[in-house]
Amino acid sequence: MVTCAIDVCLPFLRMWGRQLLRLFSGSRCRSKKTSKRQPSQQLSFKRILASSTRQHHTAPESLNCAWQLHSDHLELKSGDTLMRFDYVWLRDHCRSASCYNTKTNQRSLDTASVDLCIRPKTVRVDDTTLFLTWPDGHVTRYGLEWLLRNSYEGQKQQVMQPRILWNAQIYQDAEVPSVDCQSFLETNEGLKEFLQNFLLYGIAFVENVPPTKEDTEILAERISLIRETIYGRMWYFTSDFSRGDTAYTKLALDRHTDTTYFQEPCGIQVFHCLRHEGTGGRTLLVDGFYAAEQVLQQAPDDFQLLTRVPLKHEYIENIGGCHNHMIGVGPVLNVYPWNNELYLIRYNNYDRAVINTVPYDTVHRWYAAHRTLTAELRRPENELWVKLKPGKALFVDNWRVLHGRESFTGYRQLCGCYLTRDDVLNTARFLGLKA
Repeated sequence: MVTCAIDVCLPFLRMWGRQLLRLFSGSRCRSKKTSKRQPSQQLSFKRILASSTRQHHTAPESLNCAWQLHSDHLELKSGDTLMRFDYVWLRDHCRSASCYNTKTNQRSLDTASVDLCIRPKTVRVDDTTLFLTWPDGHVTRYGLEWLLRNSYEGQKQQVMQPRILWNAQIYQDAEVPSVDCQSFLETNEGLKEFLQNFLLYGIAFVENVPPTKEDTEILAERISLIRETIYGRMWYFTSDFSRGDTAYTKLALDRHTDTTYFQEPCGIQVFHCLRHEGTGGRTLLVDGFYAAEQVLQQAPDDFQLLTRVPLKHEYIENIGGCHNHMIGVGPVLNVYPWNNELYLIRYNNYDRAVINTVPYDTVHRWYAAHRTLTAELRRPENELWVKLKPGKALFVDNWRVLHGRESFTGYRQLCGCYLTRDDVLNTARFLGLKA
């Protein structure tokens, strides 16, 4: 094991020399315009590192960790992952008792009080832990595994939520089971099985549900608060055109996601067919993430454009006592910037407003990219058709799975609601699932 203690160990200081001391005591503060390192310092620093320090290796072999100090950051290497930690970041994330409340899992340290030019006075690494002593004498300790897990470079290699992307054949071959209503309501095992299916596939079914609005509400509240919207809390869905929406007709509906005209579209939608006396009316389900992945592989420029162009979606209603004008703004595809992981698709050709948020020379490229995605969404092999029947409730991830329906005849009544996404994911994490 090799340790480093700057400003304390005299032989070590002699080895590093005066030039390295100047880097730590008088080098740049990155918040100022003079932050660029002088070429002579950079060359000298590299020469010292190459000739004197190289890299400091620490056991255990499982981490194979090496570390290196720079003027403004600490560098750690574990396996093939090279991580860089800004010194302000290392001070800000200290988990000591005076900086972090472990009972509430909240930061106690005032981040604005941290000197933006701060550097550790001493650094030491043992088999599992990084120790930093700051100029005021405060000591910060980090587990190396924690750093690996929480570094930017480590996060780039992780997904926020594991998923199984599917077309109709993949989903049917998976034979994903429905969960019985009683097991869902009364046992954590049944609830966990349901949520695991939902997180992986973006859809999940509960069977043997009494075909009433009241029982559907009890079902929904098992995993989340119900999100009340302009459509109410629990809604009945018939073809009486009681609302200014095509859904309240007998017409076919093309694949889409709901509430694209909300600034934050509703996260989960619940459907339960209470009654249907007629023909048709099958529900269409398409994994938007599967289609987007095909676009990413075959036309990456189109994928990137769909993540960058903001669009307005709009809902205007003036029927009976319902007077609404909703506008939501966002790109069709929404990704996390650090790992390019898709987390939300906002796709609804019915409710897309006038495109006036991008210049003309981008508009045509956007139409071409949108056509590429639409072609994938409309491939017959990507369409999963299901017949909703009384007693079988369907939960849909509205941020991922598009839904639609075929036209129908006769009287058809559905009920359902929207759920808050945060609460569904909260329930899943409480049960030990990655969400």
